[in-house]
Amino acid sequence: MRLKLIWLAVAIIFGVGELLTTSLTLIWFSIGALVVLALSKIVTNIVVQLLIFAVISISLLVLATKKIVKNDKNHKYETNLQGILSKKGVVKEEILPYKTGIVSIDGEDWSAIGINNEKIEPGSTVDIVKIEGVKLIVKLAVNE
Repeated sequence: MRLKLIWLAVAIIFGVGELLTTSLTLIWFSIGALVVLALSKIVTNIVVQLLIFAVISISLLVLATKKIVKNDKNHKYETNLQGILSKKGVVKEEILPYKTGIVSIDGEDWSAIGINNEKIEPGSTVDIVKIEGVKLIVKLAVNE
């Protein structure tokens, strides 16, 4: 009976530890302790219980970590600059051939030039093609 209370305490301690962190590592040890708690009626040897606890906890940790890392590799992180590439802007100051103008995107002003050194009038909607340094390369939006 005392051994069951110890495994319950171990499960609770690891569970609380997991709540205090964001690493998703301690929960597997909590689950391992709960499994040993359930098996403690059948398995009475403390050494065997510790071995079961270690195998289950470490196995769950390794499997979960591999799954999380695999999912993380497939996720594409979007930086602020990459996010701008999918947006449209409005020309505030005329863009002339070989001269920069000003384009506003979500209230933020950017220097911009036309992709083919084209003239783009103020008020026109533009697509952002790419970013070179601190300058946007833009083209007139298709719906314009």
